[in-house]
Amino acid sequence: MQDISTISEFLLQAGTQYCVYDLSRGIRPLSTQQFLDIEAAQIPHPFPRQQHGWFALLFNNKQLSGQHYIWFVKLPLDELGKVIDAGRLEFLQIIITALGQQLENAEKANGQLPDNPYSFVPSQQQMADFNSLSRKSLGLAPSQHHAAAQAYFSNPQQQDWQQLALQGISDFVVFSSQTMLTNIMNEQLTHLPTQVVVSLFSSLENQTLNKTVTIAIIDWAKKHNNDNRQVALALRALSLSTAETVVSQFISQLLSDQQQTPLELLIVIAGRHWQKLEQDSLLLPFFEQLANANVDEPVFAPLFADLAQIPSLRERVLAILRLPEKSAALADAIGQLFEQRT
Repeated sequence: MQDISTISEFLLQAGTQYCVYDLSRGIRPLSTQQFLDIEAAQIPHPFPRQQHGWFALLFNNKQLSGQHYIWFVKLPLDELGKVIDAGRLEFLQIIITALGQQLENAEKANGQLPDNPYSFVPSQQQMADFNSLSRKSLGLAPSQHHAAAQAYFSNPQQQDWQQLALQGISDFVVFSSQTMLTNIMNEQLTHLPTQVVVSLFSSLENQTLNKTVTIAIIDWAKKHNNDNRQVALALRALSLSTAETVVSQFISQLLSDQQQTPLELLIVIAGRHWQKLEQDSLLLPFFEQLANANVDEPVFAPLFADLAQIPSLRERVLAILRLPEKSAALADAIGQLFEQRT
């Protein structure tokens, strides 16, 4: 065991089959090689959050049983987004101490680890979405709640939404075909109560969406533009839309200098649409709006630092500091950054 220095190596030597999901900004599968390169600090984490990489490790050992186990692990990152060795090694030692070198105690412990600073518990929504996505990837059937959700979305006017389970809505989104989702969004979205839309949109953020569904969600958001929370939910649902131009245009409208962009929307743009900020036409308006919001609440510094840690954005974000022409609000917000560092 002295030669093992990564979680990946441990799982492989223990004879497990495993897969990895990143939970930092939505739920995205990672290849085992990509996870190995990230945890060994060979490459930076591609989309960190709050100076950590947030992972779900799903594994089993067929020689022991068919039972799958899940570890939810957050690994600390340095300012360049690379995993800090000390954190990974400490978590690895916790694994070895708790379960033994070959996971021989995994069955008795049900794969659970003792409390430690590197484990986390996803939200109820994220847990439901991860359960649906992982079951589908393993070729397993959806949960027992799927049928009821499918029946509801086919005819919501005739069904009681209060009987729906959160897991059922997640299953419906994950296991439905693109055709079915498109039909439901076109025909039923306006008939759904807000409580159902919240769960539906939250699950949609982890799914690729076509242009038709994207437009339906944006139209819904525009009809609810007096409710920042609803617009934020719609914006999150568009996280993986393939209609990138349509989404960029919507974000551009939200960042219009004709009005102050609500803080809730700025947070979602930073957290779920950071790739769009690679466009110069959106990056500066975003930071101008963030600087304006900073007048009432100190949000500029943490979001600036969060975005600067994303490898694809880092140079563009840092370039904001050197802009010769910027508003007084942005200049003040940047000035506060330097004051905090001194």
